[in-house]
Amino acid sequence: MGFFGLIKKRFKKRLRLKRRWLALGMLALAAGLAFLYASASGSGDGEPRRLGDALSVFAPGGKPPASPSELTREASVTLRRLYVCGEDERALGVMPPENIAKLAADHPEWEFYAVAADKVVFTEHIDDLSDACKENSYIGVDAGGNLTLFRGPPREERAVKTFFQLNIEHLESSLPGEVVQQLRDGIKITDIADYNSVLSTFSDYAIDETEKVMKPGA
Repeated sequence: MGFFGLIKKRFKKRLRLKRRWLALGMLALAAGLAFLYASASGSGDGEPRRLGDALSVFAPGGKPPASPSELTREASVTLRRLYVCGEDERALGVMPPENIAKLAADHPEWEFYAVAADKVVFTEHIDDLSDACKENSYIGVDAGGNLTLFRGPPREERAVKTFFQLNIEHLESSLPGEVVQQLRDGIKITDIADYNSVLSTFSDYAIDETEKVMKPGA
């Protein structure tokens, strides 16, 4: 067999292999479409589902509902409450779209967010401290001289939130020694009034951005 005959034989062999792989690819595609159709036809609990819902799992453009009016099926609802300090969550149960829409209308201050087509979270902002924060929160100074909210006394170093940097030199020269020491030990916070009062008192000793620029290395 000459050179060109050998090339022709190898070409035919490659062509057969390509046809075989093409056939396998078509079978895989058909199986995938059959799966999507089955998912769209039913969820296993007797409730029909739309083909678009099944495709949205894979399609980049599939987006969860942006408002209660866009819900088309029942969804589990969770209420997330964000406090000035702390947060908690409460499951409200599974609701049909019309009940979720009514809940949103009854509480316009709640923020709606759909995690998925069947999972909804409402967020409520509360100007108060959570029960956990009321039990074990202190405001003090961290190692960097920042006024900080701690879970437990500052010596335990469990910082929750940093407010602003303090001018320690000015603070120590202006306030009685026992007040400064109390701040270093941690001031117990039991309610939102205590929280706001401490922040207001020590905000007079905060280092602003212009003062930081004027101080080398600040």
